Amino acid sequence: MKRSVIIILLLAVPALIFSQEQQSQQPSQQQAQQNQESKRKPSPVVSQYSHDFVVKDISFNKRIDVGGRGELLEVEFNLVNKTDYPFDVYIFVLASYEVKEKTDSSFEPPVPREKRIRSFVPFPDVPDQFRTPILDDKGNIRKNVHGVDMYDYEKSPRDPKTGVNPDTGKPYTLKEKMLVRTYHLSLYRNNYFFFNQAAILIFDKDGNPVFRQLYELNAWRR
Repeated sequence: MKRSVIIILLLAVPALIFSQEQQSQQPSQQQAQQNQESKRKPSPVVSQYSHDFVVKDISFNKRIDVGGRGELLEVEFNLVNKTDYPFDVYIFVLASYEVKEKTDSSFEPPVPREKRIRSFVPFPDVPDQFRTPILDDKGNIRKNVHGVDMYDYEKSPRDPKTGVNPDTGKPYTLKEKMLVRTYHLSLYRNNYFFFNQAAILIFDKDGNPVFRQLYELNAWRR
């Protein structure tokens, strides 16, 4: 009798281990998302400046899209090398419309997470580097009342090395001085709004953050 029990247990243990291995090899979409987020390099949440270069002559201009699709935010600035050697950098410029809390009163309901950022247009055009799908309890992407997928946005790219020069497909090479100009389209819609936030993010050749500055967009010139 004891021998039969031992044999049954020995047969059951490998089956249990095999079952656990199968479960571990099939992570849910939510777990996969969490694993992907853990690979994101941390970026500072405050302003950051480099000792190797300076960002100057920054301007934000509002223009009409020639195709009549909406209005363009033109961001322009100069990078000036403070060293005696050329070096490579990766650059992102972000434009967004963000809904702010009316006051700091605890009696007012907070803005839902899916409504905090209503427009987010990065340059280069790599939105998946900055957005994460909002998932439900089953691991499916949540949708708003209009059936559109919902996302959270973070002003930090998953892969900083995607911030390449669109003309070359390679990092920007800063020799002495370099002009950077980007365009961000805000599409016309019934409830139209333009960008009220911008950010400049710069990373070194290894993908480490070396410059970060956020800007409030209030006054405009055409």
